[in-house]
Amino acid sequence: MNDRPQMPSEHLRGLIDGFWAVPVISVAAQLEIPERLAAGPKDSQALARETGADAPSLHRLLRALETLGLCTAVEGGTYALTDAGHLLRADSPESLRGRALHTGDMLWKQLGDLYDQVKTGGRTKAFPTGSEGFEALKNDPARLHKFQTNMAEGSRRAAQAVMRVYDFSPFAKVLDLGGGYGGILAELLRAYPHQSGAVCDLAYLERGALDYLSSAGVDKRSSFVQGDFFASVPDGYDLYLMKFILHDWDDEHVLRILRNVRLAVGNHSRLAVIEQIIPELLTTNVTDQDVIRADLVMMSVGGKERTAAEYRALFADSGWNLSLIVPTRTMFSLIEGKPA
Repeated sequence: MNDRPQMPSEHLRGLIDGFWAVPVISVAAQLEIPERLAAGPKDSQALARETGADAPSLHRLLRALETLGLCTAVEGGTYALTDAGHLLRADSPESLRGRALHTGDMLWKQLGDLYDQVKTGGRTKAFPTGSEGFEALKNDPARLHKFQTNMAEGSRRAAQAVMRVYDFSPFAKVLDLGGGYGGILAELLRAYPHQSGAVCDLAYLERGALDYLSSAGVDKRSSFVQGDFFASVPDGYDLYLMKFILHDWDDEHVLRILRNVRLAVGNHSRLAVIEQIIPELLTTNVTDQDVIRADLVMMSVGGKERTAAEYRALFADSGWNLSLIVPTRTMFSLIEGKPA
């Protein structure tokens, strides 16, 4: 066993060379290789016929997936999925397919523009930002679906993480504000049969959200409300929930959102915000790298990740008492707000 400490040059080379895994995984997801291997091993010739790809090139892609631990070579020149490879299937309960497709498309391009963003303070961007960015997604159905599928996958994981550390049972009616397809609402309703709720988002997301909620089996207790949280927020809910919403925006826009939610809530309603929080002291651990990577991505669209102190200030300036911050064992933290 080689327990020699890693040399600085090896560490840096590993970071630089990590670039290649993203396009490999994204292309495999686009070609639906995991779905095609789900029933059993196949060789590159068979997969090429099914996908319309070039067989020799596809064989080389399969070898790359093998070295990444997503498939393995078996007898007869065929390839089978590993446990990690199964997570790229669209029908996997813990699917990361949407994340792979979104990362290989929008995030890849956004971080490729990082030099200009740092030089200009974010004035040049690979994609339209803010409201213009979401409007651009509306006009690009394929990219919109990749984005919303990734968000729904992340929302499911976020809901599972925060339900372990926060009791949602006191709330009968939940509004998933800016919830896209409604991934987090679906998880809550499945865990709490007494709850009902709605996803509130822009009108063009209604069909996708209703389909998602139906596929999750919660359509009888859920609905979709068309709305724009910069204009107003629906009233009448016990819990107003936002996951990865505030980090999309600068402080001015965040204050407008929080103030509109405050106008909508009663004195006994609660606000639950699920975000990543930047630690006051950073380390090189994976969790800290996750939040800083996310902050660079958010810079490319006009948003930012924030520290606990920054969230406290924003809550205080918008009529909220930030009553607690509950970390989870994942990247997610839950920030609870009570009306001030």
